[in-house]
Amino acid sequence: MSKEVATRDAAIEITEAFADSECVGRFGEITEVAERDTVRLVEFQTHTLSETYTHRIRITTSVGNVVTHDRSSRFD
Repeated sequence: MSKEVATRDAAIEITEAFADSECVGRFGEITEVAERDTVRLVEFQTHTLSETYTHRIRITTSVGNVVTHDRSSRFD
């Protein structure tokens, strides 16, 4: 993404773009946004016809890159 993530809104914008291109299902809602050290942690949901998935991503605040992505089946 290559842009600074100075605000919560910027993190949400990156999250929505990431979900649209990398996640199965339709983007749902943001359930949490937090800032820790040099990353923004964002939790959100996607929906398919039969399932709802919770995702967690880490975004670098200095550059706006998604550095990790976990889906609910991986941390349940």
